Amino acid sequence: MKTYRSALTIGGWFLTASLALAQVAPPVPPVPPAAPAPRVRTTPAPEPTAAMRMAEDALNQAAQLPADLDLQLDQVRAQLDNLNLDLPFQKDWDDVQDKLSRAREQMVTASARMAERGNSDALNNALAMQARTVFKGGDDAMYQNGLKFIDNHQYDLALSEFNNVVARAGVRAEGALYWKAYVLDKLGRAADAQAAIDTLRKTYPNSRWLDDAKALELEVKQSKGPVSPDSETDDDLKILALNGLMQSDPEKYLPQVENLLKGSHSPSLKRQALYVIAQNNTPQAQQLLEQIARGGNPDLQVRAIQYMSQRRNPNTPQILVQIYTSTNDPAVKRAILDALANNRDKDRLLEVLKGEKDGSLRVQAINRLGNVDGQPELWQIYQSETTPEGKIAVLDAMRRNGNLDKLAEVARTDKDPRVRQTAIEIISSQEAGTAMTTLTALYGSEQDERVKQTIIDRLASQRSDCQPLVNVAKSEKDVKLKLRIVERLSSMTKSCPAAADYLTELLNK
Repeated sequence: MKTYRSALTIGGWFLTASLALAQVAPPVPPVPPAAPAPRVRTTPAPEPTAAMRMAEDALNQAAQLPADLDLQLDQVRAQLDNLNLDLPFQKDWDDVQDKLSRAREQMVTASARMAERGNSDALNNALAMQARTVFKGGDDAMYQNGLKFIDNHQYDLALSEFNNVVARAGVRAEGALYWKAYVLDKLGRAADAQAAIDTLRKTYPNSRWLDDAKALELEVKQSKGPVSPDSETDDDLKILALNGLMQSDPEKYLPQVENLLKGSHSPSLKRQALYVIAQNNTPQAQQLLEQIARGGNPDLQVRAIQYMSQRRNPNTPQILVQIYTSTNDPAVKRAILDALANNRDKDRLLEVLKGEKDGSLRVQAINRLGNVDGQPELWQIYQSETTPEGKIAVLDAMRRNGNLDKLAEVARTDKDPRVRQTAIEIISSQEAGTAMTTLTALYGSEQDERVKQTIIDRLASQRSDCQPLVNVAKSEKDVKLKLRIVERLSSMTKSCPAAADYLTELLNK
């Protein structure tokens, strides 16, 4: 979590600097390099939702960078590419700050050059794109950005996102290749679109996107050049027509809706068509929704799963478990985990968790189980875990509905110091009145110095009640640890008289 927050902090700082620089207008005098920012380790991180909103704002402002300005920003891009936002926060913070300072200096230089040329619009777009680079995230984030750009008819930007996803050859690469072909066709690049479809067939011969690609290929072969502005409203008109027809006679027009789902249409039109099906209560519509949830277009499959879980039909949970065990698509599995958690179905969450081997999916399932008051189930999972990482994931989930006795048992008996340390941190976060007493008791039996330091720090966080820490100080024989305790107590004398009394006792010895 610290790594994630530090990345958001750095990204937020860089985005703010980028957007500020983007306001430069010609003529601009040479800008001297800024003094390095103070290296404050406690900079508050923006809320994730706020950070992503800032990033989305930058995305909406971005436009394709003109080719003649690419060279001017090569150095800036090189600096951005070298930024390692996943560095451990405390250990490498200075290194991150130095890299950010160098990148900022390069951006100042680039901004001055472009401002001298009087090209402030290009500068705004370039800096927005650089901000977008910081926040581009993983395959899922870039893939979703690409879909949003299609919805907004920003095909050049969509192509850039899908190219990035394809190059990384991850689980989203197949869908990215399909949508790459789609946007290339919209841009009037029929030959390139056909090449992308051919690559999809050759590289992923068993892809679930091949049926969609076949429909798209027919449209590519009939391509008449770049899409015209007038035709951009076709999907909006079709959505209105679709809603009207389904309200008048759902059963009659359901086949037409199904055809829309199978055609080479935009993401927004397909989503709307699926929504119309999900809202229809006829057996035919619900059967079609289940069929889509079981397979086919992966994007629609995830959304169909979400719609099925919202309807909460009695047979839906078991269908979701069947889908979960029959798929290898992480996005589909995550959607099912969310659906089961939203319906507070801890029995089936536990069922899929027991058979899941993927580490990241196991962590997500464990977290979802923790959100539905799955305390006994979590403890059951904990006892079956064999790795420290797995145990720590379970303990983190127990933080929200922790059992103090079980946590204390882990802190006393587990052989791995990291696991014991995590248990101690979680005990200290519990509201139970006996939490500090439990930590004091654990301190006496603990042998690992780092774990004991963690207990000291957690006891010291209770500034109004320092008696447990005083008790630990009186029993501690190790000089180094005792100095650490006394240091903590020396800052607590105003809020806790027991600390002052103990320090006075030390002076009078």
